[in-house]
Amino acid sequence: MSKVFVTTYEVIGALELAHAHYAAVDAAKASQWAYVEELGGSGFRPSHSGGMRSIFFESVPAGWRKIGSDNGKIEALPLKSTKIGKAAAAKIASLNSAPLPHDLASSYGYNPPHFAIDGGKIYFASELRVTFPADRIFLRLPRFAEDGFEPNEAHLRALPESEFMAAIEAHNAEAKRLQEGGAA
Repeated sequence: MSKVFVTTYEVIGALELAHAHYAAVDAAKASQWAYVEELGGSGFRPSHSGGMRSIFFESVPAGWRKIGSDNGKIEALPLKSTKIGKAAAAKIASLNSAPLPHDLASSYGYNPPHFAIDGGKIYFASELRVTFPADRIFLRLPRFAEDGFEPNEAHLRALPESEFMAAIEAHNAEAKRLQEGGAA
């Protein structure tokens, strides 16, 4: 396989595809959070498939088993040998999963014939949405010679890493200012 290069693109056209993707992400996260709150949990660890891997609690509820802890919270999974645990596992499995970054990338034509692998590492598409000071959407795609991807320049604009990082820094600075009570 050839050398892999990660290329960053800004989504500048066909924004309805990105908005539909993020609407599905937001809806899935809302249903996942609703279930966490219904159980009295304080958070959850997402799975690699866009679902829920585990839930964080103050104390382990009946039908759950501790698998770890993080910042003083107990991370737990449903205990599938109990009625409560089976029901909880079934509920988690029934919740909507958030679409993955590759789903968004493929809606813009990125669908390589195989994974990008270089030096024993597998590379995956990633995405990032920043909302401050402007709403911007970025795709980071692992590119290699035989990927066959020709980006539509009306939809995706390749940009240098410095511009991508500047957008993240501007977003973080504005979010921090707003969090500290700064006026708009």
